[in-house]
Amino acid sequence: MYVAALIATALLAWWSAYDIAPAASLLCLAAGLMAGLSSPPPSAHFGVQIRADSTQFAERSRLRAAYNIDVAFGDDAPLAKALLVADQSEIPRDIKDRYADAGIVHMLSISGMHVTIIAGSVLLMLHIMRLPTRVASISAVVVVLAYVFMLGFPPPAVRSAVMVSVVVGSKALQRHTSRWAALAVGALIPLARSETVTDLGYQLSVGGMAALIAAGALGRRSVIASIQGWQGKLARALLISSVATLVTAPLVASAFGRLSVVAPLTNLVADPVLALAQPMLFLAMLLAPWPAAARLVATASHPLLAAFDAVARVGAGIPYAAIAVEPSARVALLFGVAAIAMVVACVSRFPARAGLVASGAIVAAVWFG
Repeated sequence: MYVAALIATALLAWWSAYDIAPAASLLCLAAGLMAGLSSPPPSAHFGVQIRADSTQFAERSRLRAAYNIDVAFGDDAPLAKALLVADQSEIPRDIKDRYADAGIVHMLSISGMHVTIIAGSVLLMLHIMRLPTRVASISAVVVVLAYVFMLGFPPPAVRSAVMVSVVVGSKALQRHTSRWAALAVGALIPLARSETVTDLGYQLSVGGMAALIAAGALGRRSVIASIQGWQGKLARALLISSVATLVTAPLVASAFGRLSVVAPLTNLVADPVLALAQPMLFLAMLLAPWPAAARLVATASHPLLAAFDAVARVGAGIPYAAIAVEPSARVALLFGVAAIAMVVACVSRFPARAGLVASGAIVAAVWFG
């Protein structure tokens, strides 16, 4: 299986880029074929050894990156490590509660949004360098896959990396890209790792992405689509944030025991701040071999990190920003049914039936709760 994967990857890389960078693609093909067809070292557990070595390499890379972040970011290091290498160990519990009350605690962990922002930033930078579109796309995918490997393949990041790869591949082949199809492919992780089904990060990632797609479809069909200028952009962003909050609310309530009332507003403000901060944080991490340059970029990102933390502080400080809840399994299931029905209603041309199901499920959940 390992040999077949290596050979298939080599052939795909060669086929994707042979007409743009023949020499590089032939080298990639040759390396993959040699690695795949060469005899493995004598060991009864070759596959296990490969997995162990790759895991150790990823862990060493992650620890090295965390050390470089400490050196470059100073006091901002705990927040930067959470946003870059998924290390929240140095963030105090009260600060995590603040982010939870503000409804943006999911941004402290590496999710599909972080990976997508980095992929888009890399792609933009390569386009600015005037690289051919296909070379830039393939390079961005390689960078994203290497980053996800360093993180240890967390399910939300893997889902996003797969979606990015599918979209980039479809555009390179000049094929229509369906967001639902890309999400479906990215959500197939449990076929390889069955325990992923119960992972909260995976559930929030898939549910949140489904909500974003559904909210986009609703925005294109509703009266909001006719609003022009900044008012229209603000209305669409608020709609997307509200739908995403409502769809993921059952998961958040079950996991954290609270619901953030201000989440649609705080996410609306925090999203653009994180979209600006994440590429700078990533660049500072890449510049670690040049400490002076890394510290310069890290210092420049300090106002953005301060603004991001200010969103959490102000949001959590609003009276009744969060409501403590303890849903039973039955109530959580009913709210889950309501969330799924809400997604269906957003994308359907005839949303009445799905809307009735969602309303009935919410009424039943409130009754039993």
